[in-house]
Amino acid sequence: MGVGLAVVILLTALMQGVFCQIWGVTLPKSIMGLSDSCVTVPCRFQIPNNEEANILNCSDGGIWRKGSMAGPFVFNARTPHSNTIQGLILGDLTKKDCTTVFHSFSENYSDKYFFRLDCSNHVKFNFVDGVIITSLPEPPSPLLTTVNQVLEGAQVRLQCSLPVPCPALPPSVTWLPRDSGQEQTQMQQSVEDGQTIMTSTLTFIASAEHHKQNISCSVSYPLTKGGSSQPSSATQSLDVLYAPRVPVATLVTSGPVSEGGAVTFTCWSDANPPVSLYTWYRADSGKLTKKGEGETLVLQVHQNDSGQYLCEAQSPRGSQRSRPVSLEVNATTGSSESGVMIPYIICGVLLVLCIMTVAVDVYKYQSISRRLKQIELKGEQTYSDLRTCSVTADYDQLQPRKPKTMPSPDVSDYENTIALEANFKNQPAT
Repeated sequence: MGVGLAVVILLTALMQGVFCQIWGVTLPKSIMGLSDSCVTVPCRFQIPNNEEANILNCSDGGIWRKGSMAGPFVFNARTPHSNTIQGLILGDLTKKDCTTVFHSFSENYSDKYFFRLDCSNHVKFNFVDGVIITSLPEPPSPLLTTVNQVLEGAQVRLQCSLPVPCPALPPSVTWLPRDSGQEQTQMQQSVEDGQTIMTSTLTFIASAEHHKQNISCSVSYPLTKGGSSQPSSATQSLDVLYAPRVPVATLVTSGPVSEGGAVTFTCWSDANPPVSLYTWYRADSGKLTKKGEGETLVLQVHQNDSGQYLCEAQSPRGSQRSRPVSLEVNATTGSSESGVMIPYIICGVLLVLCIMTVAVDVYKYQSISRRLKQIELKGEQTYSDLRTCSVTADYDQLQPRKPKTMPSPDVSDYENTIALEANFKNQPAT
């Protein structure tokens, strides 16, 4: 046991000695940034133990190259005004922390970057490992956890995760629809590469109203020069299992039903999974009598069928009963009902005939009135055209007037007197 412990201690000491003699840098393999926003590069390096004293005065000895280890300098902590990419070393180089933030990182800056330690004449070293920084024109979609079927009444936790390329300008997260539950947001660094991840959690109790509802996590990032990016989102549609909700029973009729007639009841209820069975009952003083099954119930009613009817909807998740509906059946038969209706039918026919007679008389009166008006208008036009002429004609002025002789009463009807005399001569004497 003691020999094994001694071997472990020896190996640990040897490994520490080996690692302390290695130059190395710890960087993420890749970083996704947003155009015109800042990008933070987590960075730590290792140097041999004998070089640690030489970096104690090397707080500004950080340099970044673009493209390759021998690529051009794009950032130098000692000459910030001449840098191609503006930024700042956030870490403490004396503690081997080279974390750097680049401001307004545009799309054409996307490339692989390498860190160089340059501490005047003491320590100068180009680290082999680099980081690929990609600037996107639009923010990436957040990662939203997938939720399978949930039971009504169960607690649901939806998590929306998104990268934070620049913790100095954290994104904002909005859950839609709003006020759909309790929200909690936190940021933490990844253990693997040191990048910052934001996680927003939405917690609520599942209900039937959440079934097939789309819940979205929308994210927008602030920009370096002000404003914010276009929002990006991820959506989750919920599948909630719930028992039948408030079945509704209806009676397809209005008012009392005559005995011998047919009535139809219908029942409907919302459920997930759907309703598998509808059962109809008649309620008599609190006692339920089964009357049939199915979404509809058709009855050929009698007087003793009057009462309260209700339906029960059943599914694998449970069952629920509807409110009762009333059915009232009259004892009258179809023939007597027809006899009762005969006087009303006769009265209706007489009323129609009376109306038609009055309408005909009115039409005749209006027609005669129009004709009289037309005749009257023609008479007025005729009399207005007459003119008074002179009593003395031209013939009276040329010929002297003879005294008029009155004809004999016996010959008043004959205009030719000569013919009359001849007629008398030819008659025989009596």
